[in-house]
Amino acid sequence: MTHALNFVFGFVPLLILGASMAAGTDDSPRHRSVFLLVYALWAFTLAIGNWIKSGSLFWIGLWIVFGVVALAISFRR
Repeated sequence: MTHALNFVFGFVPLLILGASMAAGTDDSPRHRSVFLLVYALWAFTLAIGNWIKSGSLFWIGLWIVFGVVALAISFRR
């Protein structure tokens, strides 16, 4: 069950990004950097949630890595 929830919660920000683009939001560099920042915060939230639930170290590490990479890309822009 934990694996399914991690996959579902991991795709939520991507669905929101797709919905915002379908609604006509401009695909500007600022829009992408804000998305990456929000995705990084969401990834850290998922890592903390897995840690609190004593989840697998794989999921905790994966979300931390995704968060750090998203933050690095966001700040680089």
